[in-house]
Amino acid sequence: MKKSLIADSALLLVALIWGLNFVIEKNALSSITPFMYLGLRFSIGAVLMALVFYKQLKNASREDIKAGLIVGTFVMLGFITQTVGLLYTTPSKSGFITGSNVVMVPFISYLITKEFPQTNQIIGAILTFTGLGFISIDKNLAIGWGDVLTLACAVCFALQITFTEHYVKRVNPINMAIIQVALTGFATLAISILFEPSASLNFDAKGWGAILFGAILCTAGAFIVQNIAQKYTSSTHAAVIMCTESIFAGIFSIIFWEEKLALRTVAGFAIVIAGVLITELFPTISIEDNGAAEDTVG
Repeated sequence: MKKSLIADSALLLVALIWGLNFVIEKNALSSITPFMYLGLRFSIGAVLMALVFYKQLKNASREDIKAGLIVGTFVMLGFITQTVGLLYTTPSKSGFITGSNVVMVPFISYLITKEFPQTNQIIGAILTFTGLGFISIDKNLAIGWGDVLTLACAVCFALQITFTEHYVKRVNPINMAIIQVALTGFATLAISILFEPSASLNFDAKGWGAILFGAILCTAGAFIVQNIAQKYTSSTHAAVIMCTESIFAGIFSIIFWEEKLALRTVAGFAIVIAGVLITELFPTISIEDNGAAEDTVG
């Protein structure tokens, strides 16, 4: 119980840091190209992680590498779509659309486990995507390009959560975290060199501050904490706690980015949170449970 409480508290801190980073990253992207930002953030994060945990990393097994590359692919695609999407949407919208990934997990998990989503998960998904409609669709019934990219990011992070749960109890979670961060960093840095001719390292102190904040706290620290914590807490707890990232993103966006929220957008945020909570917290009575109840009454 004590380890579970510590794990849940650590995940809440990670969610707060990630929520704050939506605003920091949005400001940084005004002077840093998106792939250069990602490349530096994740490459520095990977180097820091490797230096701290080099003894474990040098003993990485083939399964550690395989898990890190598979999960890392979803991490890389998730952060690419999220960061590019953030150029065209607000920090709060990006946070809430990203947070919808936990509702997608049961449906993606079905492809692996063949366990059909429960009633509460279906209701939660309907509510969540209704809320996303409120957030993303404007008066002309058009969806912003940034919101579309961020929704793709949410799918990628749902795949990350699903495959992390699949692998984390069978491999070294720290080695898996280092490999997935390194893959994301080196791949995005290569993309920046090839396709961002305007990219440069002439950032001001604010730009380097955003990169180091992302590398040290949001990447190296957060990924290690998440992978270790998921060994001591349930996936339900992890999903609910991590979804508070979107709430923190909204709060910090209002405070630091001075974002003004329309009533429809606020309603969408509330519906998304309701959908996530119904998905993760409300118990569902299965057909077998109903049958057992009837037998007891009889």
